[in-house]
Amino acid sequence: MAKKKSNGPTDILASSVISNPNAGGMHQAGTPPNMMPMSMPGNPMQGNPMQGNPMQGNPMQGNPMQGNPMAANPMAANPMFAMMQMMQNMMGANTGMPMGMGGLMDPSAIPFAANAPATDNDAGLDADIIRPALLKNRIKNQQGIELGCVLDHLCLRDDRKHSLGGVPKGCTIALAGPPGKGKTRSSLAALSKVALTGMPVAFVIAEEGFYNPPEFGRDDLCSRMTKIGLKTTGLGEEEFAQKVLSNMFVMQNQYHRGKSWDDFVGKYRYLVEKENIRFVVIDSLNMLDPTRNRTADNLSALKTYNHEKGITCLCIGQIRDTGMPVGGEALMHTADVVFIVEEMSLGSKEIADFWGGKYREKIEVVSVVKSVTTPILQYPIRMDRDPETGVMIAHASQPADYPLLPIVS
Repeated sequence: MAKKKSNGPTDILASSVISNPNAGGMHQAGTPPNMMPMSMPGNPMQGNPMQGNPMQGNPMQGNPMQGNPMAANPMAANPMFAMMQMMQNMMGANTGMPMGMGGLMDPSAIPFAANAPATDNDAGLDADIIRPALLKNRIKNQQGIELGCVLDHLCLRDDRKHSLGGVPKGCTIALAGPPGKGKTRSSLAALSKVALTGMPVAFVIAEEGFYNPPEFGRDDLCSRMTKIGLKTTGLGEEEFAQKVLSNMFVMQNQYHRGKSWDDFVGKYRYLVEKENIRFVVIDSLNMLDPTRNRTADNLSALKTYNHEKGITCLCIGQIRDTGMPVGGEALMHTADVVFIVEEMSLGSKEIADFWGGKYREKIEVVSVVKSVTTPILQYPIRMDRDPETGVMIAHASQPADYPLLPIVS
């Protein structure tokens, strides 16, 4: 009798899989995948594994692939891998997508592989297309929001002869500098001054807590904000609560509470859209992401949202030993306006005389690095602090050659 010709190891694998489609490999239905099936009548693997097997005896006889019997099909050595490969191929065939490695497509390419092209009837196409010729009031003059500190003098009007009298309205602003220079106190005064105009404002806290019970004995941030606000506005405490605090909202997003950047984004959008917030101070931007690895990216996303909602946002930031803000050149490129507070060493007597200081004395200066909507002052302003509030103000010894330009209404 002629010996039955073997179909080879690949056909054996395929027949085993097809006969038991629910199997995770070559095992009997109802048998755990990692266990070999027990002896069964009619099972070619019963007893001697080679009995009833077309490849019994010498597995190399009649096999053209002498050497490794699995060399003809490497997947046959791993039934689980073969099953996964078949499923991937089936998925690719059902979706009609072009096949890549393993039958899958790069997700970023899926929108470009749609079978039907977009049509002009899709309203979403026109939503992001602007025709400037159809717009009205295309030319605008930049407005300012007065903060009541030295920052009001750094951005200029278009004539370059007058200060804007505030920070550019509707812009996202970075204020970076070393600790203890009055950044937070100036921002607290700014919140009170802007809220007094009736504009809803928000204070985002990412570092210390805002309020402590009286028994703690701590002059907390709420207390300091109230004291500075009373001095700035000249109001009594009850009137201050009615005219200022009623327009103010405080959002806590401290990282030690387990809050992340995503938590901030969700709460920020909720607060802005619910209360129609128009002015925001964030103290500090760096601590909204404690890793400090995505400061510039975070600011970019925040700026885009602020532009859509017409929000003026002052982001306080930290500065590295090199003098660059945390986030580096990328952050400075991203922000609409960048203010830098730094120390200047008076390294010669001539420089000391120019700035009204003493030889080898260190003074504090603030400068504007960029403003996308206004001209800027091309020189720094020597900085002092108000003795009662700690707000950053211009020093009395500002050089005559570097004057503060007048503010006009």
